[in-house]
Amino acid sequence: PGCWRTVWRVMNFSTKKRPRKDAWKELQSELDEREKLEEENSAKQRRLDALRARACIEEDPTPAARHCYMDFEIGRQMGRDPQITRGRLVVELFHDLMPRTVGRFVELLESQHEPTYRASLVSKIMPGDYMVAGDRDTRLEGSMRQDHTAFVRQSVMGEAKWQLPHLNPGILSLVDGRTPRFHVTFRKMEELDGWHAVFGKVVYGFDLLKLISEQGNINGEPKQPVVMTGGGAVPEGTHPREFLKKLEQPEDPEEHGYNKKVMRYSSTYRHTGLIGH
Repeated sequence: PGCWRTVWRVMNFSTKKRPRKDAWKELQSELDEREKLEEENSAKQRRLDALRARACIEEDPTPAARHCYMDFEIGRQMGRDPQITRGRLVVELFHDLMPRTVGRFVELLESQHEPTYRASLVSKIMPGDYMVAGDRDTRLEGSMRQDHTAFVRQSVMGEAKWQLPHLNPGILSLVDGRTPRFHVTFRKMEELDGWHAVFGKVVYGFDLLKLISEQGNINGEPKQPVVMTGGGAVPEGTHPREFLKKLEQPEDPEEHGYNKKVMRYSSTYRHTGLIGH
């Protein structure tokens, strides 16, 4: 028993709480740090909510924002009567978030000479998902890589807003930092979030987007050529509605009766057996 009492005294066990110096100060500092962290998290959440709001579809786009338009052509210019569909996308650009990227994008749209987006191909169409536009095949149109590699890389790495989500159909984002190609989504594409920098959204022309989506195969190859024929910037203060263009589709021969199946009769036979002969 005496031995245990000695061990108890040496280890100084006690059921009473020993007083801590500056305990209230430590507690107050912990509370201050926690409060500061909560404020930072709430501010970050507000910024994310504001970015998400930028990617939402608006009923009436604001003329104060920067807009541009892109003209597309679906079909082949071949044969006596080519079936060509023409349409226009009107896009709101996030100039305040990515000014250098947006500025260069508009330059490529407006340029009449190389480098330019004119006559560039939509090289990949994933039906119902997205398309890859702005591609210029070196065998057909020449290459722009030497002109854009450094600029696009610098723009994306320097000012990209990776938190902007692909929240809706019609979101524009850069494919990578080496080429001027860009995505246009056909639906909400969470798979692209954080990997591709968003710089704009479509505000008018969703009927054209639907038609382009229908031109894709499962492997992404277009069924027929989809070409960007032109584009440019909407003047400041002008409502983008004024740059709307009606979708031009080829006339339906069935509607006008051109392709109706006609059975021709003769006096010799019940019918010739040839439809439309």
